[in-house]
Amino acid sequence: MFGRVRQLVFGRFARDTAATQAGLIASAACALGTSIILARGLGEAGYGKYALVFALYGLVNILGDMGLGKASIRGVAEARVAQDRAAFVGQVAYLMKMTVVIGVTVTVIGLVLAPVLARLMNPSLGIGPYARVLFLTSLLGMGRGFTGTLLAGMRRMRILAAFDVSFAALRLAAVGAAVAAGFGLWGVVGAHVGATLVVSLLGVGIYRRHARRDEALPPLKQLGREAVRAPWWRTFKLGAQVTLDRQLLKLIEVVPVLLLGRLAASPEPAGYFNLARNIMRNLGLAFLGLSKSLLPFFAELKARRQLARMRRDYTRAVIASGAAAVVLAAVCVPLLPVVLGFFYGKAWAAAATGVAYVLLGKFVADGFCVGLGALIVVSGKVLWSARLKLASLPLGVGALIGGALAGRSWHADPLVGAAVGAAAAYAVWWVALSLVQFIASFRMLDALAVEKAAAEVAEPQPEMDF
Repeated sequence: MFGRVRQLVFGRFARDTAATQAGLIASAACALGTSIILARGLGEAGYGKYALVFALYGLVNILGDMGLGKASIRGVAEARVAQDRAAFVGQVAYLMKMTVVIGVTVTVIGLVLAPVLARLMNPSLGIGPYARVLFLTSLLGMGRGFTGTLLAGMRRMRILAAFDVSFAALRLAAVGAAVAAGFGLWGVVGAHVGATLVVSLLGVGIYRRHARRDEALPPLKQLGREAVRAPWWRTFKLGAQVTLDRQLLKLIEVVPVLLLGRLAASPEPAGYFNLARNIMRNLGLAFLGLSKSLLPFFAELKARRQLARMRRDYTRAVIASGAAAVVLAAVCVPLLPVVLGFFYGKAWAAAATGVAYVLLGKFVADGFCVGLGALIVVSGKVLWSARLKLASLPLGVGALIGGALAGRSWHADPLVGAAVGAAAAYAVWWVALSLVQFIASFRMLDALAVEKAAAEVAEPQPEMDF
């Protein structure tokens, strides 16, 4: 009994999760400091231009992942556990090749389209030149993206956490210095580009250090030659499926705001909903460390065919994170009005609290589904997940419209009622979608067990000497 408790508390997975969670908290604190400096230093107009520049960058940078991260983490973890050096080097070389290809592609597209999109958005603001310079981060950040994905696949989570915190802290310091020096938005953009370059160089140094200590990792020059020869389609299928699934998830998240902006006569309902959703998203940081650690961990267990342990640890993660979500939600109920009133004022608190209460249901569902994304990727059910989200879209949009209209007619304040009604429909939609995937997750584990049994039967058996 003591051995099990010790393994649970002090085992490698627990240490990795703790390190990842600590890194996320530190990075979030740095990001909060950066946002405060920007809001106070640039002023309302300057901060608005900053938000538009980064929104324009984010619009094009949707192409900057293509599912490469999760697909490569799974491939690197499985090859490393199998102790197949050729497969491991092939995965790392493919990661390097596609990181360069995607980084160059996004940079070129951004440099060409940034002025056009800026004029379409608002020609009077002149944000095109800022966005063009910001797109250099896609090129200069290749070292950061490559090293981060590789460290996750190799389960070097403590080094990865320190690496991520280094970027957040460096960006905070650079942005603070630029604002203090009075360089304005150009200084902020330059600080972001400079911080990205420095952390990418740090990532290259981390790889070289690991290559000297780990025989499985080839030297950087040899890896470059392997990357040139690496096939284009090694994990393209899985990467494309992960991308489709992720973009549908993002679409589901933004649909309520878009519909509220369309249905309501003023922008307040969308603001109420967005504020409450961001609060729930920040609460979700409590589970993000565990969620990020589970993907490489499950990939290793699958490669070792330890499916009984995968089921056991998945069940434990569900129970632990679900119970924590229920406790946090219970604590938030009395605190939400106080916190919202303190940070945003009484007018916002009165409106957004009702929306936040409704979205607590979604938060609890996310707590119980903390390992679901990792299990879907490891079991190869990403396309099924994407199809399920796509099929739910018409029903969810209809429910949102009905909820917003019903809330507007039911509540004393139509604007607050529209937001609360849409939030209720959104929460029901999300919980129903999560419930279907959660029930299916245990069937995925059963299917993996069947695959394991079939593979063991298909393996050549030693001949018996009679």
